[in-house]
Amino acid sequence: MKILALLSLFFISNAFAYKMTIYTDQPDQKSANDVLSTFKKTYPFNQFEIDLEIKVVKPEDLKCAPMHGIARLLGCDSLNIAADAGKRGVDQALIIKNSPQYGGSGGAIPVMSSSSPPSTIIHEYLHTLGLCDEYEYSVREADYYCSVGGANMVLIAPDPKGYFSDADARAKHMGQIPWSSLIKSTTPISRPPSLGTGIVNHSVYAIPNTASEPNKLNSAVGLYEGKTCKNAVLSKNISWQPGGEASIMEFLDAGLGSANEQIVAKILESKGVRRKASVGRADAGIYDSRSPVNKSDYGSDSNSSYSRTISR
Repeated sequence: MKILALLSLFFISNAFAYKMTIYTDQPDQKSANDVLSTFKKTYPFNQFEIDLEIKVVKPEDLKCAPMHGIARLLGCDSLNIAADAGKRGVDQALIIKNSPQYGGSGGAIPVMSSSSPPSTIIHEYLHTLGLCDEYEYSVREADYYCSVGGANMVLIAPDPKGYFSDADARAKHMGQIPWSSLIKSTTPISRPPSLGTGIVNHSVYAIPNTASEPNKLNSAVGLYEGKTCKNAVLSKNISWQPGGEASIMEFLDAGLGSANEQIVAKILESKGVRRKASVGRADAGIYDSRSPVNKSDYGSDSNSSYSRTISR
């Protein structure tokens, strides 16, 4: 689910290695290991120095339950987790609750159940970074969430008089688009007299990307009409997205999409996360600090990352 916060894409700070800790009460940590592997191979996370570890906790440490009467909206009482993360110098905590029920949620500490696919925590973490859902909301969800946009969604009511040129549309709306710096001058944001580069093709999924650069098979970054807020009653604004195909923010089987990949990379850079020096390596992934037990998973050279699991 969406969070109501948008991070600036242009805040600059000193670069550093980013520490993420997965807190889980799943006895065998299978889901946590699957999540680690997913982060390790997914662009753009695989291009940044991210130290990822697993910490095993007790169920009573998490106190998770469905929120707002929505079974799939899994939330946890994360105050003690946040306190532990603060003491240990963790930049981002993640929670995986051992549960047979599919679900998750965004927020300061993303949550998913152990019965959900690993892509769930990517989706929820993107909410933490300021990205919005791209699937169609119910009337209740739309009226609750569609008062503001996010890093990958802008709410714009097109000019009822239309647009006589793309320059006209750009003059009126480029200042409203969070990802405007990623839109090339050759990519229109209108089809005069209508606004928009196009309409999102929800039947085409962005391909999950394990390469070392943005997906080249996706549409150009632009202004595409989405459907997230189409059922809103309190607002008549239309939701617009940067990519023309379905992404992980709509379907968990999809990839981030080129547009969201570039947005996320900018956000990580704005947070000061350092890019890896060895981005040319074919096996370049997220550096993790869990025990050498699984070191063979990452190869045998001296620069390979290794892993450890911390028990509480």
